[in-house]
Amino acid sequence: MKKIFLIMTALLSMSYSSIFGMYGDQDDWIDFLTDGNQFRARMDQLGFVLGNSTIKGTFGFRTQSSLTQLGYILLNNNVGTYLGATISGGIGYTSEAFSIGLGYNYTTASFLPASYNFGSHTPVLMINALNDNLRIVIPVQILVHNESIDQLGYYRDNYLGISTDTQIRYYTGIDAFNEIRLYVKYGQLGYKINPHDTQNYTEEVLARSFGFETRFYFLNTAVGNVTINPFIKVAYNTALHGFSTMVRALDGMYEEIGGYSNITVSPQANINAKWDKNPYDVTVQAVLGVTANSDIVSLYVEPSLGYKAKYLGKMQYEKVNYDFKVNHYLSWGAYAELYITPVKDLEWDFEMDVNNSDSDCIGIPVSFASTTGITWYLPEF
Repeated sequence: MKKIFLIMTALLSMSYSSIFGMYGDQDDWIDFLTDGNQFRARMDQLGFVLGNSTIKGTFGFRTQSSLTQLGYILLNNNVGTYLGATISGGIGYTSEAFSIGLGYNYTTASFLPASYNFGSHTPVLMINALNDNLRIVIPVQILVHNESIDQLGYYRDNYLGISTDTQIRYYTGIDAFNEIRLYVKYGQLGYKINPHDTQNYTEEVLARSFGFETRFYFLNTAVGNVTINPFIKVAYNTALHGFSTMVRALDGMYEEIGGYSNITVSPQANINAKWDKNPYDVTVQAVLGVTANSDIVSLYVEPSLGYKAKYLGKMQYEKVNYDFKVNHYLSWGAYAELYITPVKDLEWDFEMDVNNSDSDCIGIPVSFASTTGITWYLPEF
């Protein structure tokens, strides 16, 4: 029973946080201070963690860009050669009472050639306390650039993007209410855009957003040969300026902010536009975490079902009133992790996620993602 509980806790601590991240430019660093020495080679990640019981370090790559094909680290296309992955490096001090780490990420704009040198810098602060029961990770993604060209040949100048995906976890040690997670998200970006030249700007873009997510894990219980751990997830995001309810430093280079091309009013293109009622989305989901283990195989599955509402806002723009309706959706998902460990120090894993997070888009409202690879666990120095 104790072995099952420990394995289940480890799996849950990794799930939905980009498990095996090496390490991403958002909240993926949450497990770095507790990860043991290892080498990972996956479809979308490559890197290592090395150290002893006091000092550890990491270096690696992870493909993250929304336009980057899965598995590519260095790409060459019709605009040139560029790095299609986040580079991550970090160092940490660990002890039972208190641990602290510093990380750094560099993430490129995936569709620009390397000569434009357009990428974001993400310093990360990690703190663990109370025997690692309290974990905090604070990444700050920063992008500052004077001039660049997007896919359509538009000049985007004076670009400034700042965002954070702060995460706090607390493991209570009580099965009836065993874990709390809090995610806090803030993003801001602005730039000037001109379709013809770099002298006469036609638009000044500004977007800001704020959001949070809470997860409450409870009733950690063994039922026969499996362990269940349900949790409730509540997420809320709102656009403070512009349409997008989720702004990150590189968003404006990957897509038009908000992506609502059919809407004639465009507050993100008018820096002085103000909302009467801000756009938002809210999600409430019930999730069941189920873990089963044998000597060689470990399986974790996570079905979820809930409700999502999305509102595009209300404003007056050029003497026209725009008041969009609230759209309602059934929110569902199915997530799974499979681990095969033929020997103690070598593990093959497979991760899969199917959900309807794109339910408000045209086409089939299903998102699917999967990845696989190996982890070689190494001894301490």
